[in-house]
Amino acid sequence: MAHVGVLEEFVAADLNVCCVAGTSAGAMVGAAFANGQLAAFRETMCALTRSRVLRLFDPIWPQSGLLEGRRSLELVRPHLGTTIESLGMPFAAVATDLDTGEEVVLRTGPVVEAVRASIAIPGLFTPLRLAKRILVDGGLVNPIPADVARALGADFVIAVSVLQVHPTILQRRTVRAGLTQQWSERLRRRWQKSPTASSPVLPQDNGTPATELGLVEILSRASTVVQARIAAARLREAPPDFVVHVPVRLGLFDFHRSREAIQAGRLAARQILPELREALHRALPLAERVQRWLDLATTRWPSPRSAAQSTRYRP
Repeated sequence: MAHVGVLEEFVAADLNVCCVAGTSAGAMVGAAFANGQLAAFRETMCALTRSRVLRLFDPIWPQSGLLEGRRSLELVRPHLGTTIESLGMPFAAVATDLDTGEEVVLRTGPVVEAVRASIAIPGLFTPLRLAKRILVDGGLVNPIPADVARALGADFVIAVSVLQVHPTILQRRTVRAGLTQQWSERLRRRWQKSPTASSPVLPQDNGTPATELGLVEILSRASTVVQARIAAARLREAPPDFVVHVPVRLGLFDFHRSREAIQAGRLAARQILPELREALHRALPLAERVQRWLDLATTRWPSPRSAAQSTRYRP
């Protein structure tokens, strides 16, 4: 849900988002955004109470998963749209083929089915059977799908991550527009000040001993650990142009804390906006930079001829 806050801050800052790709919960938020229903989606999620959240998850007799997940998707279905093709911008959800281990990028078909496949954490949610494939959580292969966004047509890719990926990995890559050595060093210092700086993965919430964790919580945290490791590798192999990390830690059934997560996303976005604007400016082609400078100069200091013409023809 932190992605909601980040996206709303981007919209408020007049940043033009032309396409969106998401994995797991990011796919659900991305679909609502692409459908122009992000505000309504936020209101729906923020209205949830803990008791209502628990009623949304439909346990089944353990076969291929503990939860079906249909009730929760019915809650947000009105905000996600009907088909991916009908959305207001290019959208893709990432899933994993359980048989082959291949990454599956869903760019057509029903939105709800694509989101359902992308959030199907193995062992927790039943897989989605689509055509001849058995699809599960896309976080197993691509938790931060920067390359998918680029394939959708993005010139400048901004990744939003809630995973605890250690920032030192960002210093081992070629410096690009949004990840300068200075930015990476700032992130490293922030990380060192964090109480969880010694570990690149999610710690146990509220100090709960591992022996007291339930099966669902163990499976959820195990999935998070795996995704954090995979995300680190994917950031090295297919890096985005800019990364927004939101330091929020919520459990699988903590949707009643959506307001808290959204606020964390807002704060993270506000903090990095100056650096992001600078990175976007540096990423512009030289010709476009020159043209923007000329347009600005013409607006501020019109030539004498232009001034005379505007005076002559002014009604």
